[in-house]
Amino acid sequence: MLLRLAVWSVLESGQTFLGGYALARALDDGFLAGQRGTGLAWLGLAALAVALGAYGTGRVYRAMADLVEPLRDALVRRVVARAVGDAGSGAGGGGGGGGAGGGGGAYGTGGGGGGVTAVSRLTHQVEIARDTFAGLVMVSRSFVFVAAGALVGLFSLAPVLLLVVLPPLLLGLALFLATLRPMARRQEAFLEADERIAETLGAVASGLRDITAAGAEEPVGADAAERIDAEYQAARSLARWGVVRVLATGLGGRLPVVLLLVSAPWLLGRGVTTGALVGALAYLQQSLLPALQSL
Repeated sequence: MLLRLAVWSVLESGQTFLGGYALARALDDGFLAGQRGTGLAWLGLAALAVALGAYGTGRVYRAMADLVEPLRDALVRRVVARAVGDAGSGAGGGGGGGGAGGGGGAYGTGGGGGGVTAVSRLTHQVEIARDTFAGLVMVSRSFVFVAAGALVGLFSLAPVLLLVVLPPLLLGLALFLATLRPMARRQEAFLEADERIAETLGAVASGLRDITAAGAEEPVGADAAERIDAEYQAARSLARWGVVRVLATGLGGRLPVVLLLVSAPWLLGRGVTTGALVGALAYLQQSLLPALQSL
C-alpha cells in the first residue's frame, strides 16, 4: 500500500522535475538558439508531464483511500466495542440495584448518555481522526516528493544553483520544524480556554435567575471575565507563533528567489545559462514555494 503510494507520488513528482527542466531546455536548445521546433518539442514534453502528473495524482488519492479507510474501520470497531461494553456495564449496574424501577432508571440514564457519547464519537470524532490522518499524510507526502523533484531538477540544470537555494531552504525548514511543538502546545491551550468559556457561559445562561436571586452577579461576571482574558492571552500567544511560522515559510520559499535574482550575474559568469536561471525560478515559484505554504 505504501509502496503503491510512493510509486504514484514519483510519477506525480515527474511533473515537477520536467516543469523546470523542459522550460530550460526549450530556451537554451530551442528558442534562444533559433530552433523553434526544438523549443516547442520541449514545451510539448512539459505539457505531457502535466497530464501524467494529473493521472498520478488521481492514483495517489485512490491509494490514500486504501490507506486511510482501514484506520477509520479500526476506529469504528473500537468505538462500537467500547459503547457495547459501557451499555453492558450499565445494564449490570441496573440489575444489581434490586428494585425494578431503580434498575430501569439506572439503565435508562447510563445507557442513554453512553449511547449519545458513542454516536458523537462515531459520527464526528472518528471522521475528524480520519481526515486529520489523511491530511497529514497528503501534505507531508506532497512536500517531500515535490521538493525532491525540484532539487533534482536544479542539480540537473546546474549544481551551483543548489548553493544559492539550499541554505535558505534548509534554514526555513529548520525554523518551521522548531515551531511545531510550541504551536501544538499553544493550540491546545487555546482550545482548552475556549472550552472553559463555553462551559462557563453555558452555566451562566442556564442559571441567570438563580444568580440574580443570590446577588452573585459580580463574582460570576469576574469569573467569566477571567476566563475570557485567559482565552485572549492564549490567542495572542498562538498568533505570535503563527507569525514565526509565516517567517519560516518566507525564509525557505521567498528568500531563495531573491538570492537567485541577486546572484544572477555571478551565476551567468560561471556558466549557468539563461534557460537554467528561468527553470530555477520556475522550480522555486511553482513548486517549492507552494509546497512550503501547504505545510
